[in-house]
Amino acid sequence: MRTRTMPFVVAISLLLLPTAWAHQPTISDGSAVDAEHAIEFADVQVSRVAYHEVTAEAAQLWITFQIDQPQQLKLQLGVPLIERLAEFRPALALLGPGLPTVDLPFETPEGLGGRVFRSENVTEPQVFDEPFTGTSSWIVVEETVELPAAGRYYVVAYVPSGETGKLWTALGELEVFDLDDIAELAEVVAQVRAFHEVPEGAAPPCFLLPLGVALTALPLWRLRQRSFRWYGGCRGQTQLGRADQAPPA
Repeated sequence: MRTRTMPFVVAISLLLLPTAWAHQPTISDGSAVDAEHAIEFADVQVSRVAYHEVTAEAAQLWITFQIDQPQQLKLQLGVPLIERLAEFRPALALLGPGLPTVDLPFETPEGLGGRVFRSENVTEPQVFDEPFTGTSSWIVVEETVELPAAGRYYVVAYVPSGETGKLWTALGELEVFDLDDIAELAEVVAQVRAFHEVPEGAAPPCFLLPLGVALTALPLWRLRQRSFRWYGGCRGQTQLGRADQAPPA
């Protein structure tokens, strides 16, 4: 592939990603079990998801973020579509300043109120198919909440029944990614598919082949161009430029 064609290959790959990759993924290592060890989300409006296996040692998944003004936040809680988890019903707690008093079965930071979203009464959860990873889940909680004050908040996924299982928690809606994210796609997809217990022989997502071609050629193009930046988003607004050039007006 000639280097001058590389920007168009990368651009096309990037344009395809937002429709397929709804969240930036994080795989929990089981250590985010309390406020002190919570996973930090830098920009809570950027769509991110944390996958967590609930065990006796890691009964909760804690996520934290800081905001400087009141705003709305989209929350989702899901369960991998695995037969043994069909009746698995975790809950989600939102903790933060300005929220009402809440009673929870675990310790919480002093001075914070909260809201709880339970799912044990959900009998027909929404099925969510993610084409990017070729996985499917049940969404058991989906809420848009008001964050009433500036400060630090926590989102905690837990299981009121005490059962073990698997869950994921997603925050935000903005789809933001960069070339570092794309460079890690193969590893991320493999981890997410393993979490959902997708059989090894199952077909991979259909876009991985063209994207793999682009990623194979990208290092060679980078050597030639040294660096470039991604401007704009999609639908005709995409532009690629050298890192020493000013963004397009």
